[in-house]
Amino acid sequence: MSKLIFKMNYSGKRWTDYLSEILGKDIAEKCITESEATAKTNEARIIIYDFDGNKEIIKKIKDNEHTISVYLVSNNKVQKVFK
Repeated sequence: MSKLIFKMNYSGKRWTDYLSEILGKDIAEKCITESEATAKTNEARIIIYDFDGNKEIIKKIKDNEHTISVYLVSNNKVQKVFK
């Protein structure tokens, strides 16, 4: 089972709304978000389980100005680091 894990730092909107804007509603519904908000930052770790390797989604996440890191994980091992 592959999963795409990425971290973002954004405080403009709720995570579900923001992810729908950048990834589309269908992909955003598959995202599991673990966020941590403080006075200075609003960072989230976002996971897409059963990720099919869609390069367009990876490019959208990787090119986003709020993305900190992107990892493709399979069988509990990091397969590829994108940023």
